[in-house]
Amino acid sequence: MDKHSLPIDKRCIIEVNYTKDGEFMSSNFVVSLKETRNPLEDILVPVEQRIGYVGGETPVIPIYFYRLLGVEGEEENDFNIYINELFRLDEQLSAYGRYVRFDGSILTPQNNEMSYFKNFIGKSLTQDPTALRKQGLSLFFNSRIFYGHSHYAVIHKAFLQVLDLFLKNESFLNTSKVETFVVKILIWLQRIIEKLYPTSQPDKDIPKIIFYGDIKAHEVYFLIFASLLGIDILYIHTEPAKEQRFSQIDSNDMFSKRMVYSNSFPIKPFPQEAKRVRKKTVTYEAKEEIESFLYGEEVGIFKTRQFETGLTKPITLRTTHDEMKILWHEDAKIRPEFQVKNEIVYVPNLFVKVSGTYPQLEDYWKELFEMKETVNTVFREKVDFTPITYSRQEMYSTSFVFDANGLIEKEKLFKHPLYKLAYLNQTVQDFVVSKMNELIKSDMFLKEMDDDLRIKILMTVITLEKDFLRLVESFDFTGKVPKIVIYDNKPDNFSETDIILLCYFNLIGADILIYTPTNYNNIEAWINRNYFDIHQLPAVQFDLEIPNDIPKTKTGFLKRFFKR
Repeated sequence: MDKHSLPIDKRCIIEVNYTKDGEFMSSNFVVSLKETRNPLEDILVPVEQRIGYVGGETPVIPIYFYRLLGVEGEEENDFNIYINELFRLDEQLSAYGRYVRFDGSILTPQNNEMSYFKNFIGKSLTQDPTALRKQGLSLFFNSRIFYGHSHYAVIHKAFLQVLDLFLKNESFLNTSKVETFVVKILIWLQRIIEKLYPTSQPDKDIPKIIFYGDIKAHEVYFLIFASLLGIDILYIHTEPAKEQRFSQIDSNDMFSKRMVYSNSFPIKPFPQEAKRVRKKTVTYEAKEEIESFLYGEEVGIFKTRQFETGLTKPITLRTTHDEMKILWHEDAKIRPEFQVKNEIVYVPNLFVKVSGTYPQLEDYWKELFEMKETVNTVFREKVDFTPITYSRQEMYSTSFVFDANGLIEKEKLFKHPLYKLAYLNQTVQDFVVSKMNELIKSDMFLKEMDDDLRIKILMTVITLEKDFLRLVESFDFTGKVPKIVIYDNKPDNFSETDIILLCYFNLIGADILIYTPTNYNNIEAWINRNYFDIHQLPAVQFDLEIPNDIPKTKTGFLKRFFKR
C-alpha cells in the first residue's frame, strides 16, 4: 500500500512546532519572521544578506510579512508619492521573476477546478473539531495535488498549521465549510506555485506575494499559509479601517507585523503608471521639521497664515473703555483668552457701542480718529451703508441653495449665477460660507430666523463691497484683527443688511466699534444684548458732524508763555 493512502491517524505524525523565538520549523529549513522599518525596500534584500540567515543542512530563512496600512502624509501629493513607490516595487519584483500580485481578491475556484476534488469529499457531516481536522487532512492527502513536489513536506506542515488556525478561529464549522476552505487553499496555491517555484530555475531566493486592497477571511489564511512556505508577503491597504478581518485572524501579530500610518486615503486600483509628484528637498524637509517644533499650537509662536485652512471662533471680550482702547491695537495672539485647538483659532474680539461724548470734544475726536485710522479698518460715517445691488427676483433665485435644515449647500451656491466670489482662494470661499451658516444657526438676531432672513444673509455676504471683502481675505487669524468703525449721529437706524454685515464680521472675529454721540438706540433694536457692550461717556451731542481732521487744542496765553 502506498504510504500516502494510509488511514488518516497513521499519516498525521508530523506536528508543527515553533522555536522559542516564534520560528516555524520545517523538514529542511526554518522560517523566521523579521521586523523592519522599511519593508518596501528590505523585501528586495537577497536572503543571504538578511540578518538572521543561516545556511547549511537546516537553513534559517528570514522572511517579511507586513500589513502596510494607511499613507504617510495627508496631502494628495503624499498619496501619489506612496503609489509611485508601490509601482516601482511592482516593476522590480516583476523583473525578479518569482512574484505574484493580487489586486483586491483572489479568484474563487471555478466548477471545473472544484470537480477534481469531488471524489475526495466525504458524505458524513460533523461539527466535532477533531473529526473536522481529520477530514481536512484527508482531503489534502487524498487529492495528492502536490505529491512529488520538491516542497511537499513544507507544504504539508504549513497546511497543517493554517488548518489548525482556521479551526481555532472560526465558529459554527461543519464538514462543508472545512472542505470549502481546504479546496480554496489548495487550488490557490496550485495556480501560483509554478510562478513562485519555477521548475526551470533553482530556488535562488525568496518568492514574493503582494496583496493589495480589500481582503476576505480565506484570503488572510492563504497569505499566512504562503508565509509558512518561506514566502515574503506584503498586504497593502490605504484605508486602515478596512483590514479588520486580518486583525481578527492574526490578533496577536504572530504571523505578520503591522505598520500603520496616520492618514487614510480611499483605496484606488493598483497603479499602472507612475504619478506626477513634487518631491521635497532636504532643506525643505528640515524647514518643515523646525517649523513643526516652533509653531505648534501649545508653543504660542505662529507663522504667517498658519491656520488659513482652519476656522475661527470669536471670544467677544467684555472690557472697560480704557481696556478697549489698548486692546484695539493688539494682535489676536496677544489678547487675553486667545488659544488654538484642533486648527480652530479662538479670536478675542471687541463689539462695542460708545454712547455720548467726552466733555472736551477734542478728546472725543482724537479717540475716534485714532480708532478709525488703524490698519485693516473700514470706516463708515453713517448708517444704512450696505447698498443693495440685486433685485428681489434675483434674491429669491438663491432659495434652492439651502438644505432641509435651512443651511447653505456650498457646492450649489458656487454654481449659482449670482455667485461672483469664485476668484477668491478656495480656503477663503469655504470660510465665507461656513461663517454664513454659523450666523444662520446663531441667536444673535432679536428677529426670528426665517427663510427671508436666511436669504438676506446670503445676499448681503456674496455682494459685499470690496473693502469689507478684503478684510476677510487679509485676515491672518493669529495676527492683526480686522476692524469696522461706524459713526452714527442721526436718529436714522441701521438697515437690516447693515446689522447682518456687523453680526457676520463679529462671528469672523473682527472688532466692531460704533460711535453714537446722541445716545440714541441703534443696534439695541436688532441684536441680542449679550453680544455687545455699551460704553457710556459723560456728555451728549446732537447733529455733531465729524470733522475732516482732528481739531487742534487751543493753547492759552500763560501755557504758551511757560512752554519750554
